[in-house]
Amino acid sequence: MDLRQLRNLVLVARYSSFGVAAEKLNVTQPALSKSIRALEQSLGVRLLDRGQWGVRPTDYGQRLIEYGELVLSLTDEARNELDAMRGARRGRLRIGAITTAMREIVPTAIKRFLSSQPDVDVSLNEELSSALYTALLNGAIDIAIMARPREISEEIEFLNLLEIPVDIVADRDHELVKMQKVSLSDLNDYRWIIPARPEPDRLALDAMFAAAQLPRPLAICETTSSTFQMSMIAGSKWLSYLTRTSVYVQGSDAQFVALKLDSRTWTRNIGIAYRRRSVLRPVVTSFVKEMEALCLSRSPQYS
Repeated sequence: MDLRQLRNLVLVARYSSFGVAAEKLNVTQPALSKSIRALEQSLGVRLLDRGQWGVRPTDYGQRLIEYGELVLSLTDEARNELDAMRGARRGRLRIGAITTAMREIVPTAIKRFLSSQPDVDVSLNEELSSALYTALLNGAIDIAIMARPREISEEIEFLNLLEIPVDIVADRDHELVKMQKVSLSDLNDYRWIIPARPEPDRLALDAMFAAAQLPRPLAICETTSSTFQMSMIAGSKWLSYLTRTSVYVQGSDAQFVALKLDSRTWTRNIGIAYRRRSVLRPVVTSFVKEMEALCLSRSPQYS
């Protein structure tokens, strides 16, 4: 098994097609098929199932692909590290972030970062914290700006950056908005549009109701999309939560309003996570420092 075979396997699985993968790799399809067959023969297991639906990894293939993505990621990092040691200020930085951070913090940090390192290629993905954490462990991204998970692997370094209060919100015409004080028990008659467990905020919401000895909030729809979430709440009696700094609850004409709860909610602990290793890539450490400096200057407005 060599790196070329691993890369071939990862690309075929990613595109579910030998033809597309061959085009991306700039090789012929027969040569690509031969490479995968040789890998399967050397390991003694079938890695891919081929059928009318396309190409799918077997259980053996899926496990090898997970390792392969990490190995290929580290190979790219090693190449970039050697470039940095030679004085080359280039490379690739793959960032993942939650929606809260994507609105202002991350774009500002990337602008500052690229102004000092314009030759670095930056890619950015928006996901929930749980998906970002998995991508970080698998080597699919280099940095995750996310809510702090309850349990953190020894492989991951997590630095707290901001603590942002979270509010329970409803459409501005919702009957609960007119109440001067809203108790948690008042919310039990309503359904919610929220992410699925184990998203940290969803667990914090459950814990808040459990502490009050009330049933956990019941979701009418679970979603990973904040855009879909807000569209569903608009004009409905359903509830959700947003950070206090969200643009959706700012201004007199905001579509959503934070309910006046008689109890405290929780704060979203946002931080930056990256994989630990003996030598960190300069582009990673540089962006981490940029994020730390930016969030330090922003902290007062989020309190």
